[in-house]
Amino acid sequence: MKASSLVSLSLLVSLCACSLGSSEKGSIADMVGASQHGLEVAATPEDLARAEVLSSPTDFEVTIDQDRYAWERTHLFLESYVDPAKAPIRPITKVVGSRWGLASPPVQAGYVYEVWREAVPNGFRYSVRCVPGPQASKQQAALNAANLARFIRDGKLEVSLLSEPH
Repeated sequence: MKASSLVSLSLLVSLCACSLGSSEKGSIADMVGASQHGLEVAATPEDLARAEVLSSPTDFEVTIDQDRYAWERTHLFLESYVDPAKAPIRPITKVVGSRWGLASPPVQAGYVYEVWREAVPNGFRYSVRCVPGPQASKQQAALNAANLARFIRDGKLEVSLLSEPH
């Protein structure tokens, strides 16, 4: 009888380790009181991806060699991911002095993306913004901007983290 209790406890601890980083109402970690008992609760892959994306700077520099690919990825994102139902979308080109910009078309709901690039010694400086529409989330806009910046700089895009407002 004691061996089965030990197996049950081990299974319970294992399940807690696979749960969310912060116990959500109704989660296994919440039901067993993982945080109250000092049990470690592992983050989900989506939580880890979100944290990595949010740590990406939205202002960064690339070398002259990297710029060609970075600018192409900017076009690709704006044409394909801003509104997949209406893809391809033609980005709006802007020029202000020595700065070149690309932006998504304005929308009532959703997000407007804006990417600026300017020549600097040995390369280009990029600045990425995502502006939420009236019904969109500011937190999601910050995540979108960091996700796009990471895609432009490194070629890594977390499509699952791009969301439309509800």
